[in-house]
Amino acid sequence: MTALIIRWENNSLIKIFRIYLLAFLALVTFSCGSDKVDTKGADYTPIEYFDECLSYEYDFPELAYAELPNIGYSLATINDTTLLRDSDGVVLFEYKEQYYYHPVNMSHRMFILLGAYYKLKDTVYLHRAEKYAQRLMQEALEYNNAVYFPYRFDYKVHNREDGQLRAPWYSGMAQGEALEAIVRLFEFTGDSTYLKFARKIFNSLTLLKDEYEPWVSFVDERGCFWIEEYTVDPPSMTLNGFIAAMFGVYDYYRATGSKRAELMLADCCNTVRNYMPLFRRPGRISYYNLRFQHYDAGYHIFHIKLLRDLSRLSGDPVFNQWADSLQADYNG
Repeated sequence: MTALIIRWENNSLIKIFRIYLLAFLALVTFSCGSDKVDTKGADYTPIEYFDECLSYEYDFPELAYAELPNIGYSLATINDTTLLRDSDGVVLFEYKEQYYYHPVNMSHRMFILLGAYYKLKDTVYLHRAEKYAQRLMQEALEYNNAVYFPYRFDYKVHNREDGQLRAPWYSGMAQGEALEAIVRLFEFTGDSTYLKFARKIFNSLTLLKDEYEPWVSFVDERGCFWIEEYTVDPPSMTLNGFIAAMFGVYDYYRATGSKRAELMLADCCNTVRNYMPLFRRPGRISYYNLRFQHYDAGYHIFHIKLLRDLSRLSGDPVFNQWADSLQADYNG
């Protein structure tokens, strides 16, 4: 997400992406001159959409924890004392000189802490992850037997008036990543409270736009199912937030065997397969989203990583092939 608008220093995953981006910029600077690099902007060339969302078969493997996305950790990030935290040690997010709980940022912190616990077997990290989970549970709002994690500040996607989001607003990326983190916490602790909470998070992904309010998922006019990062209307169709949310659906399916989660995951994979030709701009940086047609080299690199992860989770090599195509676009 986009981690929506998280500052670089607040998120170790984003730091990794920044390193990749700097390496990429150095590469193209040597190869063709930095003045020719078009790394960020908008391309309003009309997009030719397809007529119908095609379906494919998937055989989702049961991956071991070490094979999952979001398992890395950084002790420097974990032990950083420069960031403002609440009384439980939960990092706060600064935006326009105010501090908030940021659901995606909190989920990423949980990934890091759980990764450290898995690798080092030190329960200190597990207990700290539980502090984030408890704060997510306290902040959550419940509607229609589903829980949602509110963003309590106004935000404009790409600083556009037609991208205005009014607090409280909700993000499918936040829902999916929180689901992923809570499921893993349940697996490490065996505490059924977390599994019950995970079910309500998953329920939020099943309640569709135009049928329920609030919403974070929708089916487009071509029949493709989306988990929407920015719940603007019309939706933004943002690729990285969508795939990141899918990983939460996978973890929920892996932990519960839910048939509904399996079907949702297949629908999500179908959407990515159908839409990748629209996101790709051959020889250039891929679209970040389709409604606003923005592109960004940092997210292009993120797309490559997400597609490789998705190939592993889905057992479908086509996503690796798309990652290869995007890799060739910025290499060449």
